[in-house]
Amino acid sequence: MKVERQQNEGPKYEEHPFQSDPGGRAAGAEMSQSASVASAAAEFLAEGDRRKSNVSTSRTYIRRPGERQAFLVLREGRGDGTVRREPPGVYPAGPCLIRGEEWLHEPELSALYSRWMSCGDEEPVQAERILQRIYHRLRAAAADLLESADGVWAAVTLPYTAELAARPDRLATLQDAQLGALFAAALHSQRLGGDSRIDLLAPYPASLEEFAAQREFIEGVAEQTLGHAYAAACRIGALLAPDVGPAAAGEIARIADFLVLDGAAEEAAPGENAAEGFAQAAAGVLAAVRRVRPAAAVLAAGAPAAYALADLYEIGLSGVFCGAAQRTDALLRAACLTWIARQEHPDAAAGGWQ
Repeated sequence: MKVERQQNEGPKYEEHPFQSDPGGRAAGAEMSQSASVASAAAEFLAEGDRRKSNVSTSRTYIRRPGERQAFLVLREGRGDGTVRREPPGVYPAGPCLIRGEEWLHEPELSALYSRWMSCGDEEPVQAERILQRIYHRLRAAAADLLESADGVWAAVTLPYTAELAARPDRLATLQDAQLGALFAAALHSQRLGGDSRIDLLAPYPASLEEFAAQREFIEGVAEQTLGHAYAAACRIGALLAPDVGPAAAGEIARIADFLVLDGAAEEAAPGENAAEGFAQAAAGVLAAVRRVRPAAAVLAAGAPAAYALADLYEIGLSGVFCGAAQRTDALLRAACLTWIARQEHPDAAAGGWQ
């Protein structure tokens, strides 16, 4: 089992978050499409071009020993019309974060979901029929994702809401339906010659035991749907709430392929006020994780992460997922911070991509 294999791995490989081809760019390369911070953008772009002929086509989480981790500004949310699907063999700098519960907000799915949740235990046949319709809608949504630019590489969270959390049986059933829909759509895409990649995020585990159970569940659905080969290649991460215990986060990092600290889990006070508390929580989590796995890929998501970008960069986080409203500003700030770091410490900041 993959969990056991990861625990037994030695320090032969170090990880790099979301490596890709070509040139797996750090934040700032994407910034080159705007006219701001031109010197930093030009430097990043030139470096990406120099490395283009030497990169592999695999998208992995592994980096060469001794390299400094790049800080990535990645996309969050579906339907960004400014991002186009690249030609075959050309991949984005990292995945786009897709939240599974977003699909439940679409009009037709929302109505079906409400009807399904309102079915009582004495209506199993009715509930099953509605669930089948939900599955087909989810599969259509997954197919649309894989055909879009976001589907080149997507990190998809399993659906999770407060309403579902209060009904664990319904939560597990809906997550099973979503996973089946995603894997079935991926299999169909592969048979048609597609090269999309779907990574999964288990939502809000509070302990190693909880994450291990979620991981085993995801791997089980993958093996039943696609077979052992795909299940072994599927990357499974943990979406952590900011109030997760640092010790628990460190233990989860032992068997997670990557971690995302989700500021959206506590967005009661979005803005600069939320950013300070989020940065402090991230520092505690990151320190605990680095003690266990120094090269682990640890990112952040949600509006507080974008507002706290400078602090997250300073403590050494791998990067942030940003929605459309925050991404331009985040790219500008990340490009400036990285450019300044290169001027002050040219040797330490000269890390590259495989």
